[in-house]
Amino acid sequence: MSSGQVTIRLVQETDAAQLRQNCFPLNTLEETQAQIATNLRTFAEGEVVPLVAEVHGEVVGAVTLQRNPHRLRRHRAELGGLVVHSPYQGQGIARRLVDECRQRARAMGIDILELSCRGGEPAEEVYRRLGFREYGRLPRGLVETRGRRPEFDEVYFYEETVDVR
Repeated sequence: MSSGQVTIRLVQETDAAQLRQNCFPLNTLEETQAQIATNLRTFAEGEVVPLVAEVHGEVVGAVTLQRNPHRLRRHRAELGGLVVHSPYQGQGIARRLVDECRQRARAMGIDILELSCRGGEPAEEVYRRLGFREYGRLPRGLVETRGRRPEFDEVYFYEETVDVR
């Protein structure tokens, strides 16, 4: 499926049904609505930037940039929930979402982006291709209560948003 014109924008409350259907099918609609409400509240506080990717009016991807709240880690932020609906994968949408997070992170004074994923899954390679470097792995760090495989290593990645050399 061709991605056509991709728009990266802030999430809206009205995105809940499409986000659940296309990006977070293991969540209920109510869980998705609650997460959007939380993200919009913390966005207003300047701590979170919840983004979606939209193609022809359909939400097909999402990511959340969240500043670390600890006073010694305010220069760091985590990318969470990075997902692209399977028919749109491999078309640069994840890269567009991450690039938007990079720009917003720099504007917020964030120097380091962090993320993690399930070990042994395609996301590991995607994050490497996006420029992130692995810095650790926690065996059995993720336990899934739903799905085909209950335990995963958690693989940690980072990227500096500024050149510190």
